[in-house]
Amino acid sequence: MAVSLYVYPNKVFLALGSNIGNWKINFNSCLKQLQNIGELKSIGNIYVSKPYGYKDQNDFYNTAVELHTIFSASKLIIELQLIEKNLHKNKLIKNGPRRIDIDIIFFNSLRIIQENLVIPHPRAKNRDFVIFPLCDINPFFKHPTENKSLKKLKIELQDQYIEKKIIQPKGMFVIR
Repeated sequence: MAVSLYVYPNKVFLALGSNIGNWKINFNSCLKQLQNIGELKSIGNIYVSKPYGYKDQNDFYNTAVELHTIFSASKLIIELQLIEKNLHKNKLIKNGPRRIDIDIIFFNSLRIIQENLVIPHPRAKNRDFVIFPLCDINPFFKHPTENKSLKKLKIELQDQYIEKKIIQPKGMFVIR
């Protein structure tokens, strides 16, 4: 990742998921487009997980990224939805199959409730496929409403969806 001289005021943690098509291509395409809206600071490992909710679908590949951006949360969600649209998200069923899914999990340490956006993501704390890759990035980040570190939330998780971890080798994702 290139070193930036620009100071981005907002630190955002995003969860990425994919279970249609080639997940490596989907994630790479997503990461390239994310670079147009900020600076990628870190990417978690990949976790293969059983589907959540709608069960009749392929396993998901999940990761998380730390993005620094100048966008507000309401502007960022619009940009992320455009990326999903550009990459043909293909979400037809709630919790169903999709080429790419991008969720804002944390925006700085803010609590935001808007018509189309709730931050922190209200269900993230209960999903190992979200918490584990976030822990890879920053295990000591404190959840704004739970007042617990990601590491502590990881230990307390009840439901298990992850089937395996793919340690991200250097160069797996092409970011330019």
